[in-house]
Amino acid sequence: MYEAFSSIPYHPTIYAQLPGILDLHGKCIADVGAGTGSSSLGLAPYARQVIGIEREPAMLQQAQQKAHGENVVFLCGDALALPLADDSVDLVTGITLAVYPPERYRDFIREGRRVAKSALVYVGIAPGWYGGDLYEVIDNPYKGIVDVEVERIFLEEYQFQYQDIFSDQEYGSLEHIVSTYGFIFGKKTIEYLQREKKTTIRWKFRVYWRE
Repeated sequence: MYEAFSSIPYHPTIYAQLPGILDLHGKCIADVGAGTGSSSLGLAPYARQVIGIEREPAMLQQAQQKAHGENVVFLCGDALALPLADDSVDLVTGITLAVYPPERYRDFIREGRRVAKSALVYVGIAPGWYGGDLYEVIDNPYKGIVDVEVERIFLEEYQFQYQDIFSDQEYGSLEHIVSTYGFIFGKKTIEYLQREKKTTIRWKFRVYWRE
């Protein structure tokens, strides 16, 4: 299900918009929380090398099968204890990296600053955009709570800069969006999708970075 959801195309992609914020050209990037490899492969055209780091064996296996001679390698590792030496890469990225509880983003920041020579980048869902433009429809007891804590850690405690970017995810058919997006976000969301015949989700991502 994760693979099906993450493989739905975004237009424009996060990766195409990041070079407008940070210089990725010729850089060695550690992509933390690489999942099944989409983020690492998305960064690859802009970088010299991407080291995707993922701790879940099933996801790591799928990611490794996708590398196929690209300038991408995948390692088993945790966002809170990166398997890399100090100052060993140019940038560290966490593209929609999920860390729970959110207080542990401090550990990700600490590790990212340890191994990155130039910058640490975290891309998350912007506050009020959990689930994209259906934020008001989705039922989730933690909705908004995580946003506040993440904002406080990155912006107030660690003085990151940020910039918002937008991207549209097109599912192509009502059946497809219900079976993937609807499956993830629940019955109320499925009913809304069916009633409105909605097949596109607009997302607002927040890019936090510190050089």
